[in-house]
Amino acid sequence: MPETYQFNALAAPIPIMAARWPEDDPYAAQIFFQNERFTELYGSLRGQSLIDLFDEILKSSEIRSSLRGSDMLDDLLKDGKIQYDYGLLSRKRVGLFAWLDDESPKTIQLTLFDTTHHYIDVLTDIPRRELFFDRLKIELLRAVREKTEVHLCFLDLDGFKPINDSLGHHAGDDVLKEVARRLKGLVRRHETVARLGGDEFIVMLSGFDIDPLHYAQSKIIPMLNAPYLVEGHSIETMGVSIGIASFPKFAAKADELLTYADDAMYEAKARGKNQAVLFDPMMLGSKHL
Repeated sequence: MPETYQFNALAAPIPIMAARWPEDDPYAAQIFFQNERFTELYGSLRGQSLIDLFDEILKSSEIRSSLRGSDMLDDLLKDGKIQYDYGLLSRKRVGLFAWLDDESPKTIQLTLFDTTHHYIDVLTDIPRRELFFDRLKIELLRAVREKTEVHLCFLDLDGFKPINDSLGHHAGDDVLKEVARRLKGLVRRHETVARLGGDEFIVMLSGFDIDPLHYAQSKIIPMLNAPYLVEGHSIETMGVSIGIASFPKFAAKADELLTYADDAMYEAKARGKNQAVLFDPMMLGSKHL
């Protein structure tokens, strides 16, 4: 690696590393350089195989999990650079930009961007909308292949605003974190809980013989109705309105499924709140305050 580049890389505010290989075997490339910012975020990877690093990132990829590290390296050697958003490294979601170094033969330079904030809600530590849609699309493909179902439960908290108004936003944040924790405890490993924004959450269920209405009524609502202890106050007035939409019964695409679940949630609000409602085509476009 050129001395000038290494000096600049050491001082860079973004994580940078480099790998090189002996003789004519790029598949034997090992990481030999990383700057302080890289070590701070991801630890020391010196001496690790570049393909192993690619495999580690790909292992937790939401969309391209069928690829291997060698496939990524093939793309890099063929096109001269790769730029992808992939999976996790040191529990951080990363975007990877890698290119062949023209000044240093047999060397690959890499920059990693921490993209966690695009995918994981910082407050509740659950997926945001973008990652939720990635997972939903994967589950819809699985449902087609395995002839199963996917159900979305769209949740809007009832009585959340008065908590913010009376106890402050810190208390409201604590309630949202507790809601996320309770919901995560209800789902199986392949299912997803996400925060869409504000006090709106989504629970995605998938598999055989699921009764989503019974699930919402017997599990989600009682779980979220249970008291919340926040800053010395016991909050016992929280409710939740839930709209449910199912694939393939009514919706054929991810965005339709979410829209229909949203319509059903507004219907639950209109019927008196703190209840669950299944989507019906008659609800299309009829949202209520």
